[in-house]
Amino acid sequence: MKHRFFRNLLAPALAAAGALGFAAPADACGGFFCSQAQPVNQAAERIIFADHGDGTVTAIIQILYEGPSESFSWLLPIASVPAEDQIGVSSDFAFSRLQSATNPQFNLNTIVEGQCRRNDANGNGPLPVTADSAGPPRGDSEGPGAQVAVEAAGVVGSFQYVVISVENGGADPAAPAVEWLTQNGYDIPPGGAALIAPYLAEGMHLLALRLTKGSDTGSIRPIRLTYAASAPMIPIKLTAVAANQDMGVMTWTLSSARAVPMNYNALELNEARINWFNAASNYEQVVTEAADEAGGQGFVTEFAGPSELLDQVVWSAADESQWSSIRTTTYPSLDQMFDTLYANYQGYSGFWDAVRRTVTLPAGVEFADFQLCPTCYGEPEYSPSALLTAIDEDVLEPLRAVQGLIGDAPYATRLYSTLSAAEMTVDPVFTFNPDLPAVDNIHRANRVIECDPDLYESEAPWRIDFPQGTTIRGSAADVGSWPGAVAAQPPNLRVLSLSSSGEGAVLADNTATIVQMLDTYNAGIPSPDGHASGGLCSLPPGARSSTSGPLALALGAVLGVTARRRRRVSRGARRPSH
Repeated sequence: MKHRFFRNLLAPALAAAGALGFAAPADACGGFFCSQAQPVNQAAERIIFADHGDGTVTAIIQILYEGPSESFSWLLPIASVPAEDQIGVSSDFAFSRLQSATNPQFNLNTIVEGQCRRNDANGNGPLPVTADSAGPPRGDSEGPGAQVAVEAAGVVGSFQYVVISVENGGADPAAPAVEWLTQNGYDIPPGGAALIAPYLAEGMHLLALRLTKGSDTGSIRPIRLTYAASAPMIPIKLTAVAANQDMGVMTWTLSSARAVPMNYNALELNEARINWFNAASNYEQVVTEAADEAGGQGFVTEFAGPSELLDQVVWSAADESQWSSIRTTTYPSLDQMFDTLYANYQGYSGFWDAVRRTVTLPAGVEFADFQLCPTCYGEPEYSPSALLTAIDEDVLEPLRAVQGLIGDAPYATRLYSTLSAAEMTVDPVFTFNPDLPAVDNIHRANRVIECDPDLYESEAPWRIDFPQGTTIRGSAADVGSWPGAVAAQPPNLRVLSLSSSGEGAVLADNTATIVQMLDTYNAGIPSPDGHASGGLCSLPPGARSSTSGPLALALGAVLGVTARRRRRVSRGARRPSH
């Protein structure tokens, strides 16, 4: 069966930080095909799939890039030639806001069990816990027995694009494609031809993009494509040409039901392996180990639920109201109007491209200098209506479009994994399973301080009862750190094989091993007489409870999201699953 798909080859240029659980920023010219003089590495890739249920899929592919703009090029295989209205640019903010809203969180509810010694003048007080703060083509060219055909070409945003196909390619269809791409200024790294060949042999087209003349790397934006597809797929094999070790792969799938990997394993993490005091410190490591344990090819479901839970996450009524107010205000001067637009939208994808197209700078002022200090070079000349229209259509409308995709789909799923180049031997395909439960991105557990009249709370042992039904104990010496002994435990509670129906087949179940290892470890932690050392706990009479969380705030950076308070995804009725 030939699956129809496209793919994102992503590179690391993470410009913002935070409690980032993924790879750090690195110099790169894209996870695509770029200048061989500019080494590339991929750190993480993020894709939004929207399955329309009519044999087509819309995919939004984020491109993160560092390097000279003249070296930028981007190549991906696609199954169908997109019409002019089926290819466009999107916004990095869509990914930032969507990721922020669906990031895993690990929250601890603290319960004081029994009566501890009362505080005294020495300042002994409640048990402290460390919290994580949270790039115009030449015509057709012919090689021996093969022909490269230009199927489509155009400009979208600051990208010039071309779609090519290879006819009569024979045993090596990549050779004429590589020759054509090289002649037309696209850089193909060593080994690239071998990776392209299998997709061309299946009759796929190649979409190549590069920046238009005069554009800089700040103009690189996510690409939005609608194409024929039998199932969402990531042709990860092509990524091996420029992949970091343990590269993160994050996808959101908007569809009729929960999305599951059809040919990759489904991973349920061992919650005891995660540092609930600071989950950002080791969550990525646990996911990597879990994927490795499953043969290097497995996804963790980090969120799954009705798409209404993501209502107004990417674009809200408040965003629309703010824009309407800015657009209808009468400004005393052009300078004041520009200052308002700059203050509110200068960090949004496409803002500077809109300015470049509609604003005339004073003579002798370079655009790059103006970007650094818009107020340093006098009042620019522009048509207010033209600038406002450009921002509305090029900067804000892509956010509305992503929110529209979310609203059009009944269900949303976020999956995450890490893969190294040697593991990128199978292209993951996703299907939809209506029989599986929702998955909450917010995980909650009870931390029980086991009090004794002779001990202050800071001296008392504690235990944490996990949603999976397991328990881990700790002593006062472990305060603020996670017990190191759990590193020897399996990272997966279970490994499953899922399909479009049913609960799936269990390939590995480590529950008994994990319980035994926890029991052995817990036995070495003293407990005050009369207090249980395991099991899920309920709040006993006279005990007090407080929520010390989120102790591990959203994993991953917000990547430039404005500092507004966002609604949590979690709403009471969602069933947690792992």
